[in-house]
Amino acid sequence: MLYYLTLKQTKKNEMLKITLPLLLSSVLSTLFAFEQFVVVLSPELNATSASLQRYEKQRQWVKIGDKVPVTLGRSGLGYVAFKQPLKNEGDGRSPAGVFPITSTFGYDQNTTFKLPHWHADENLYCVDDVNDSRYNKILRIYDKSSLPSSYEVMRRPDGVYRYGAVIGYNPSAQRGRGSCIFIHLNQSDKRPTSGCTAMDEIPLRTLLEWLDGAKKPQILQIVKSECGKYQKEFEGIECE
Repeated sequence: MLYYLTLKQTKKNEMLKITLPLLLSSVLSTLFAFEQFVVVLSPELNATSASLQRYEKQRQWVKIGDKVPVTLGRSGLGYVAFKQPLKNEGDGRSPAGVFPITSTFGYDQNTTFKLPHWHADENLYCVDDVNDSRYNKILRIYDKSSLPSSYEVMRRPDGVYRYGAVIGYNPSAQRGRGSCIFIHLNQSDKRPTSGCTAMDEIPLRTLLEWLDGAKKPQILQIVKSECGKYQKEFEGIECE
């Protein structure tokens, strides 16, 4: 019995070591003042379609533009910590929670976007190899012999990364908890993503032009049934 309790506590401690940094990064993002908020509402946990609404902070959060449809991961949403299902590498779930939108990317070298921008040329990659020290990092790799065993090509031949934004999920690169989470273009058939949030081109371009690094934009992705508790913290957001 003592061995069982010790083993159980050890596993619990290991889980806390993994989940607490991820949870802390999400909580800290809400403690600092920000003035742009993107709210993605999913009808239920395993849904692959959702709606997106932009907000800006005045006395409360005020809607900007119209609500638009978005596409989620093939398995729906996954949580950062403490609730199942947890978001993990390769699970096909988009992350649920509050995260910063840190940068934009795309095939054009010069843009009018107001966030830091990655020019997605043939040397830009995002590493999703859980055993690589560069896990969950976007970087240029010129020496192809040093490529990791698994990665995202940021200049994809299907063009869905022609425009996009980086969601700051798992910034501490906890191994296996998910990587390379973006807002990007829909596939032509609007099929579910591998864990990103996808949109049609016109609303995506509108979103990218609106995002402003000086306003520290954040994205909240949740199921509608959990929206009420966020309304108390973020007065003005809508749950329908």
